[in-house]
Amino acid sequence: MRPVEHRLILMRHAEALPPPGGDYSRETDLARPLSADGMKTARRRGAKLRADRISPDLVLCSPAMRTRQTYAALLPFAVHDAEIRIEQTLYNADAMELLARLRASPDSAHTVLLVAHNPGITELAQLLNGVETSLREEFLPATLATFRVEVDDFDSVARGWKNLGPRTSWLESFSQL
Repeated sequence: MRPVEHRLILMRHAEALPPPGGDYSRETDLARPLSADGMKTARRRGAKLRADRISPDLVLCSPAMRTRQTYAALLPFAVHDAEIRIEQTLYNADAMELLARLRASPDSAHTVLLVAHNPGITELAQLLNGVETSLREEFLPATLATFRVEVDDFDSVARGWKNLGPRTSWLESFSQL
């Protein structure tokens, strides 16, 4: 049987405005919007995904304003509509929480976009791949990493999202601006 390819797109939100008065309380942090540069960068990321013919079937996004604005700036460039899930548990989640959420994704979603925060998103990328030296650095705002996961009905590395874990994916692209 021919393997089915799954693709995972990990993205740290684009540049956000600092909180007013340096208030990093949860409520204030959740409300921080993208800066003008952050919005432009997110749109450029969307255009690049379209040029590469990458379009998510499922978007998993933190409820923070900056993550929601990031994915919203990407999606006008998608070639088809994606299911969008804004999930409270993704806000400042660590790598293991993000991995657990990805494992719960339906295998019918061949391309999943996860828009989240550091340090969790960086740690997840490092955990999944484990070999690429480019992934040893922290994700800057708007960093985008695309991974390929092969899935089939027999012995495969990952067997779909439920078995996603250390070294079960291969880095296709990595971009920091």
